[in-house]
Amino acid sequence: MSDARIPCSVIVLTLNEERNVEACLESLRSFADVHVLDSASTDGTCAIAERLGANVATNPFAGFGQQRNWGHDHLPLKHKWVLHLDADERMTPLLAAEIERAINADDGRFAGYLIAERTLLRGRWLRRAAMYPRYQVRLAHRDRMRYVDHGHGQRESSSLPFGTFANPYDHLAFSHGTEHWLKKHAGYAAKEATQFAGRAPSDRPLRALFAGTPLERHRAIKRLAMRVPLRPLIRQFYVLFIRLGVLDGSVGWEYARMLKLYEQMIDLCIAETQDRPARGEKPRVAGAADARLGEIRK
Repeated sequence: MSDARIPCSVIVLTLNEERNVEACLESLRSFADVHVLDSASTDGTCAIAERLGANVATNPFAGFGQQRNWGHDHLPLKHKWVLHLDADERMTPLLAAEIERAINADDGRFAGYLIAERTLLRGRWLRRAAMYPRYQVRLAHRDRMRYVDHGHGQRESSSLPFGTFANPYDHLAFSHGTEHWLKKHAGYAAKEATQFAGRAPSDRPLRALFAGTPLERHRAIKRLAMRVPLRPLIRQFYVLFIRLGVLDGSVGWEYARMLKLYEQMIDLCIAETQDRPARGEKPRVAGAADARLGEIRK
């Protein structure tokens, strides 16, 4: 990390990411303090990270929010501002410069910053199909906010507002291949189903839909969509023809098909979750998604 200049700590989450971690860390050379928080990899991930000068620690993964908070609490971070990336994500020079400016101008107003991801499939930007820009709080001040697990991802918790950056980071979401993506999203589907099943009937997203921030409106649309019949087909149509993912070419069509499949796995998991208590069984949601994944492989 010989080019380090930005007074910001970085936490990179990894699990068996030997094919990704080197490129991720190389993209972070302008940051002064880089940590890899591993979830018990069995490949060369940790050795590569140590060779490149990153501080490496291991903690069992229970959720993205839990893991990021653990990093805030237990890693020897040198700075209050913390950037969060996953190993299949890449920093860009424009975003790094924007982060540097924001930290140097910090006056205590913001708990963190929302950053969009630029999703790539086989090197091509899914600008429309992946619904760019989609934001997450990836730059956090560790004394001003906490992460909260939600579904397969995380939300943010703070009494302070969040800023928004203009430049994205790159996300190589398919760097391990389609089979890995399907396996991973089978697990995500189970978590989404659990989140949906545990939602109170009084949860009404309409207020956020009409009066919330862009991020709150996006989340409200997602909650409403979970109640719509034929949601998988509707999402595929929406991505291709409303968001104009068809203009992304063949990768846009491919990504829309994958999202349709993901929504079908969520529906199967929800059905299983709702059916088990009626039969006197404990809730278990992973089976349906795994079964659907098995059908795909045949």
